[in-house]
Parts: sequence; C-alpha cells; structure tokens
Amino acid sequence: MATPDDIELMQHHDGELPERLSADVEARLAADPEARAKAESLAQVDELLRGHLELAADNVSDRRFDAMWKEIDAATSAPATATSPGVWARITGWLDRYRGHVITGALSAGAVAALALILRTTGGSPEDPAQAQRPFAIDVRPAAMRTAPEIESLETPNGEGTVLNLEDEDGHTTVIWVTREDTVEGI
Repeated sequence: MATPDDIELMQHHDGELPERLSADVEARLAADPEARAKAESLAQVDELLRGHLELAADNVSDRRFDAMWKEIDAATSAPATATSPGVWARITGWLDRYRGHVITGALSAGAVAALALILRTTGGSPEDPAQAQRPFAIDVRPAAMRTAPEIESLETPNGEGTVLNLEDEDGHTTVIWVTREDTVEGI
C-alpha cells in the first residue's frame, strides 16, 4: 500500500473525501506509523487553532458585538421603498441603457412611414383604373383587401414549377409544385 500524501490526510481529517477513498486512507493509516503520526499532528494543530479562535472571539467586548449587530440589522432591514427607484427613474434608466436601440428603431419606423406616405397612391384604386396613380406606388390597403397576383407557372433552375390556386369554402389556397428536369413523371 502506498503512503497517503499530505493533501489526502488533510482531506480525510476534514471529512472531504468520498467514503471509498476515506476507507482506503484509513487502511493505509493503520499500516503506516509515519502517516498515522502525521494524521495525529494534523488533529493537534486543528485543535490548537480552534482553541485560539475561540479565545480570540471571547476577548471581543459585548459592546463591540452589539454595535456590529446593530450595523448589520440597519443595513439588512432598510425599507425597500426608500432604496428602490420610482417608475420614472426606472423608465429613464432603461432608456439610458437602450438609447441606441430606441433611437435606431424610431428612425427606422419614421423612414418607413415617410416612404409609405411619399409612395402611396394618389386617390386611384384598383377598382377604378380611370383614376391616375403614381408609378411604383405602394398599395397600402390591408392584405385581406388586396387581390393576390395570379401566376400560372414559374421557371426554376434545373426544373419547372407550377402554381395552383384553389378556392374552396374555407378560403383560398395556393400550391407551388416544383419538379426537377431529370424527374420522369409517372415513376
């Protein structure tokens, strides 16, 4: 059996070793008198240190302990409302942290709104083609009110695509069917 090293002895003394390793160290201590002497010395140093710390704690006056506890109680029992910021402070704090994102979002939304106003139709409507519309105008009506473009077929690289528009009692369905050129139908 190998002699346990100092780290193993300290961990064993402190109870930090797993049960299997602790039993192994116990067996090696029983067989090795030098390791047993180290373990006993370690226990004596531990007892000496604990005794010294207990004596040092006894030498602190009760007034000093009372003052420390009052300070701890005052720090931990401070009212939450006195230290928590108000609603406006939280809003401005959030804006300070995310100012760049807010400004970017506002500018982007403004630019999109400006483009929609500039490019919108000038009174013309798809129902009345007699009224003139600006070229490249954006149709700003809701999507449900617009008519969908109808596509019969489309070209795809290395293949062919077919678009099927189906109307039924539930509404409108569009199916896009794409086949490769080398696909033989019927197989």
